[in-house]
Amino acid sequence: MSELLQKLAMAAASTLVALLVAEGTLRAVGFSFAIAPESIEFGWPDPVVLKEKYEPDPDLFFVPLNYAGALVKLEEQPPDVVYLGDSCTQFGSYPRHATRLLSSRLGRPIVGAQLGVGGWTSYQGLQQLERDVLPARPDVVTLYYGWNDHWQGFGIEDKEIADLVASSDGPLAGSRLAQLVFKARLAWRARGTSTRPLRVSLEDYRANLTTMVRSSRDAGVAAMLITAPMARRDPRDLAPLAERWVEDPSQVEPLHRAYADVVRDVAASEGAPLCDLLAAFDALPERDVGERYFHVDGIHMRDAGGQKLAELLVGCMEREGLTTRLAEPTAAGGL
Repeated sequence: MSELLQKLAMAAASTLVALLVAEGTLRAVGFSFAIAPESIEFGWPDPVVLKEKYEPDPDLFFVPLNYAGALVKLEEQPPDVVYLGDSCTQFGSYPRHATRLLSSRLGRPIVGAQLGVGGWTSYQGLQQLERDVLPARPDVVTLYYGWNDHWQGFGIEDKEIADLVASSDGPLAGSRLAQLVFKARLAWRARGTSTRPLRVSLEDYRANLTTMVRSSRDAGVAAMLITAPMARRDPRDLAPLAERWVEDPSQVEPLHRAYADVVRDVAASEGAPLCDLLAAFDALPERDVGERYFHVDGIHMRDAGGQKLAELLVGCMEREGLTTRLAEPTAAGGL
């Protein structure tokens, strides 16, 4: 063996020994950092809820523990309508009420699938739509996103989290050294920011919704865009949001309305069905909206609000011609 090769072999051996020592040291001191979105704060779910009620997903970051079962049901009984969104959909009663109303008005059983997930933004919604929903070929999907998109991220945006996790996944994911590198990269991405970025920027929100509408259309599915309704609240009542979601509670309403304007713009530019529920609830008596329909956060609805939302949503479907589509269950190929 030449002298050069001997030096290279010694250097490689020394490097390997150093890496093994570092790996052993990190394990000895108990260092661990999951190379997965579960190790990153989202505001909701918090780390405790995330561990107890969700499980990791390579594309969607996290899914409810019963998510796989929900997808099996899509295969066993293809849905007419799939309701997509965040916690307002996952925990809301409007999908159930809307499905019942549609069945009554159309004179046939309508199959609805409630697939919203608390904590998701339009980023996860797009991945879910293309991977899990469109293959089931529903006639209609409703897209109810916005709140989590304009909450603050914990250092980086959702799309950057996806990039980091994808690049860190592999056979070395269990290595403590690899986990240390992942944590360092996460900190590096978040460096130098005086304020935390929004989880999904306005520009990316527009792009996500536009892609969702176009992908649905290409698959023969009608996608109805929804502006997320809200109840007006005094910024002082929204102070708890400053702990995890916003820096200035007074900006919650204007920021939310800016994202709703994007929904309207996408609907207009893409010729997509729109249900402007934000405007519809704005037009209702403020006391009913604030006390009867919404919980104290002004975001999530009581059952009475879910019933009202369902009535408005079905009305939008009728105006946009989607009920005619639903009256013919073979329209998108879903029987």
